[in-house]
Parts: sequence; structure tokens; C-alpha cells
Amino acid sequence: MKLYNYILIIFCFSILSICLKANSNDIDEKIKDFILKNPEIIIESLQKFEVKKENEKKIENKNKITTLSKQIYNSESLFEGNELSNKIIVEFFDYNCSYCRRAHQDLKKIISEDKNIKVIYKNYPILSENSLKLAKYALMISEIDKKKFIKFHNLILTNKGMINDDILISILKKLNIDKNYLESNINDDKINQKLKNDIDLARNLGLRGTPAFIISDEIFFGYIDKDDMVSVLNQQ
Repeated sequence: MKLYNYILIIFCFSILSICLKANSNDIDEKIKDFILKNPEIIIESLQKFEVKKENEKKIENKNKITTLSKQIYNSESLFEGNELSNKIIVEFFDYNCSYCRRAHQDLKKIISEDKNIKVIYKNYPILSENSLKLAKYALMISEIDKKKFIKFHNLILTNKGMINDDILISILKKLNIDKNYLESNINDDKINQKLKNDIDLARNLGLRGTPAFIISDEIFFGYIDKDDMVSVLNQQ
């Protein structure tokens, strides 16, 4: 049970305690007696309230996905897998997010095991300035060569720890990408606009961190494992 449920329970019993001390003429003795004998009623009521709020949130998220579907599934999005597939996982990620690295391993397994999967990558660089720079590099590399972007993406997310300049230079050398070219174009209007589109989309969806996923018509906040992702995909 969530923390706020415990707080509500404590609050309810506090109110009840005050009522018990009040003049008997001011309260309904039958209600008071019933609650004292059946405290599980409060817990059951809170559980139903929680389920109701969760269902309302799911409906709200479905509506957001419908409204923003054009931006979510934009044909210019960074992706990996089968471009024409309708079995799609959308991931919002930060290159310095440890759980994004973990999720990346799961996504790679899903793509390797099912050739009819498409994974769309959305940059949401919220952890550091370094995250912002890496997101721009990824977008610039995708403009040069989509296959090199996938290699860059995989190399960054399989690296342990923060990506410092030495590691970055080594990765770019492997891909035969000129770092000076990237630096000179890092504030390119087109790149900045693409990144802004991803960030605006994440905020409009109400995402609070990374990773986050859209699968089918659901939004998943935080890490979910491979089996859960595949289970949701197979329900389509």
C-alpha cells in the first residue's frame, strides 16, 4: 500500500479519536460503534479509491497518447528494428541514466528475438549538461548516417558510468565521426528543434524522469523489464 494511504488511515483514526472524546450528543453513536468494530472498512475504501485514481490516470494517459500520436510516432524519429512494424515500443531516455542502460539491454534482446519490433528512441536529457550534449551528438550522427547512430547509441548505453571526453572520442573514432564537425554544429537550428520536440513531448505526456515507455496505449513510468514489455506488446 502506498505511503499516502497510511497517512490517510492515520488521519481517519485521528479524526475518530477526536470524535470519541467529543460530546456523545454531537456524533452518531451507531456510526462510531460500527467503524470501531470494522476498521477494515477504512482500508477497503482507501484501496478502492486508489484503484479508481489509477484507472482515471490510465484513461488520461490514453487520451494524451491519442492526442499526441503524430509526435510520438513521427516518421523522422530515431528508431531501431523493423521500420514498418506496428508493434512499437517508444522509449524516452537519458544517456547518463543507469536504468536506461539496463532497459537498453532488454530492448536489444527484444529486437533480436522478434524481427517484427520497432523501437523508437526519444531524447529526454534531464540529468546533466553532458546528457544534453550527447543527445545533440546522437541527432547529428543520425543526420549523417542512421546506422552509425544505432552503433553510437549502443556504444554509449553499454558503457559503464559517465561518458567522459576520452570515452566519447574513442567511440567517435570507431565510427569515423569527426568530433570537431559535431562541435561546430552543436547549436544547429534543426538539431535544436528536433531535441526541443522530444523534450516538449515528454513534458506534455507528464513524464517525470527516465526511462519512460509508451507501449500500445499505455505509459510506463520508470524501468520495466523485458517480459513485461513483451507481455504488453502481445496484448495488441
